[in-house]
Amino acid sequence: MRVALVGPPQSGKSTLFSAVAAIGGSHVDVSRADQPHLAVVKVSDPRLDLLAEHYQSRKTTHAELEFLDLPGLDLRDEAGRHRARSHWAAMRQSDMLAFVVRAFEDPAMPAYRDRVDPSADVSELLDEMLFADLDQVTSRIGKLQAAVKKPTGDRAEQERELELMRRLAEMLENERPISKAVATEAEDKMIRSFAFLSQKPVLVAVNCGEGALEADVPREPGGRTTLALSAKIEQEISELDPPERGKFLADLGLEAPAGERMVRACYEALDLVSFLTVVSGECRAWTVRAGTPAVEAAGAIHGDMARGFIRAETVAFDDYQAAGDMKSARTAGKIRLEGKSYIVRDGDIINFRFNV
Repeated sequence: MRVALVGPPQSGKSTLFSAVAAIGGSHVDVSRADQPHLAVVKVSDPRLDLLAEHYQSRKTTHAELEFLDLPGLDLRDEAGRHRARSHWAAMRQSDMLAFVVRAFEDPAMPAYRDRVDPSADVSELLDEMLFADLDQVTSRIGKLQAAVKKPTGDRAEQERELELMRRLAEMLENERPISKAVATEAEDKMIRSFAFLSQKPVLVAVNCGEGALEADVPREPGGRTTLALSAKIEQEISELDPPERGKFLADLGLEAPAGERMVRACYEALDLVSFLTVVSGECRAWTVRAGTPAVEAAGAIHGDMARGFIRAETVAFDDYQAAGDMKSARTAGKIRLEGKSYIVRDGDIINFRFNV
């Protein structure tokens, strides 16, 4: 899964990206502001760490997300809008958008549009997403209108798509995202290949000043998940040795770096859950969509597990932790045998029984 970081120039977006990349142990050179940058980041999970400690596993594998840092979107003139449009494809290929907007004053760093207004920046970015989607929808409507005039075998399907596209166009013209317009799974499948920007999950990261982390952060349009942080502080934290980070965070009154909280917030906004396995000395977190049945979760590990699925031996992490170990959890009756249709829950520890 990929998260695209998007924001105006001078928002601190690339500084935040560097801090998030460091969570995964990566150092990415972001000195070229005109180029995109990519990092693979581990999703922090204390449950997996505790499980690995209990089993003294030789290897611990966390879930991962990709973060893509795109050049700042300068929408003040047509030349800037043209450059921004060159990044639409990369955004459409991403699974989620994270808007990074500025809420700090710094005379040495000119503010975008000569103002510091995170709500206005978010609204401008959202409007640009709507315009980009409307261009796609309008173009598709023109092609479908020509196609339905011809007596072809898929004419009925084209007419259904044309009706949907007209409804989407009306929504976009009224400044409403496509995510609010798609009513059924069939409609979602019909438009999935377009990867509309306003259909993607959005997280808003408000880059505050160093002394304003506890300040009230304005809720953004649509009630989107909003995270307050200081990109500068996050970069400083990422440059510290692990033993020093804890003291630095404690001095700031923080339990965890905002970079870690941002990764977790993106994971949840993507509607992802993790189930855990302990096999051959490796403790591992596997990523699936919320609502995934056990047989599909088994297939995420290996196709043979799905084809030869028998049962999923399952225990909730909280039950395992309360029991102290797997033997005690079994004695307490907390380990269950679940069938193919069982919906995997976040934090389930699963051993799949299969035969091929």
